[in-house]
Amino acid sequence: MNEKGRFLKKYRGNECLNCGVPLDLLDKYCHNCGQANTTKRLTLKDLFNEFFASIFSYDSRLRHTIVALLFKPGKISKDYIQGQRAKYANPFRFYLSVSIIFFILYGFFLDFEGMSSRVGSRNNDKVAEETLKKIKEIDPERLERIESERNINIDSLLTQNDSIQQDERTLYTEAELDTMSSFSSFINRFTMYQNFHEDTGIRLPDEALDSLNHKKTWFTKYLYKRGVKAEKLSDDPTDLVEFIFNKLPFIIFFFLPLLALAIWLLYIRRSFTYMEHLVFTFHTQTIFFILFGIALLVDEILHIEAVTGITALLFLFYLYKALRKFYGQGRFKTIVKFLILNLLFFILAGIGVVVTLVSSILLF
Repeated sequence: MNEKGRFLKKYRGNECLNCGVPLDLLDKYCHNCGQANTTKRLTLKDLFNEFFASIFSYDSRLRHTIVALLFKPGKISKDYIQGQRAKYANPFRFYLSVSIIFFILYGFFLDFEGMSSRVGSRNNDKVAEETLKKIKEIDPERLERIESERNINIDSLLTQNDSIQQDERTLYTEAELDTMSSFSSFINRFTMYQNFHEDTGIRLPDEALDSLNHKKTWFTKYLYKRGVKAEKLSDDPTDLVEFIFNKLPFIIFFFLPLLALAIWLLYIRRSFTYMEHLVFTFHTQTIFFILFGIALLVDEILHIEAVTGITALLFLFYLYKALRKFYGQGRFKTIVKFLILNLLFFILAGIGVVVTLVSSILLF
């Protein structure tokens, strides 16, 4: 902490205001509890300075951390595990700070409303096309009459599609559902609830289950609520995408320990602890956010389409250099493990995507 503001010598006291231990005027902090030795009354400027200092290591450590991350791949991780930590920001705290800034920045440029509008337009076109196919199968003469018209009314096609779908839907009784296998019963019940809401507009589970003469248990109520959500998401999944996007910083944070475990298994013969692999993982993920954050700004300002691809190649090269520097192995071994690591990453990412989608649909 620099000697300015509340930390100037003229504000230092003879005892700690927190624990009462005697202090010398040369003591910046209490040697007993660690509190800053200052008697200056707190101002708004002091409050913001200390806030940013605690979150971003807002001093020379921030500069050293960013410079080392950007221009010396693997060095900051190696220095940190070797005990040279005073000049660098905490890797876990710094990662969280950078990731939150990245997703705030990315969310600022994402247009969820525009995305919703485009999805709705595509859905109408798709439904209209499917309706024509169904009409062709059920009533070919009706299709000929429609095609003979110069302009096809999309709204009328959507209405006709609704009538066709309603003819195909089946309402099952509880007795019929009980005779099915557990999986078939679940699928048919869920689909029926989704269709029932679409046809009737009933949102309340109790009212819907009474109309269907179904049991009102926590499971059937929950399933009906999910059916309502699924019916809405099938028309416009934008809300789900936005929900997942807002949770991504935390999802990735909990995903990284699994990636560190994969790296630990890959380098199991080397004398690194799991926590040291985790430090390396957090540093490399932090530089990923920094590079793609810069790429996002460049793309938005200069509209250079190739910047994302260039950034991806740059990050892969950075990762190779970081692996070689941190683990100290030759080019051939590093390249082989680099390829294996990327394969493991895509496998874990695929599993993560599936788990995230399922849990998001259940919780949304």
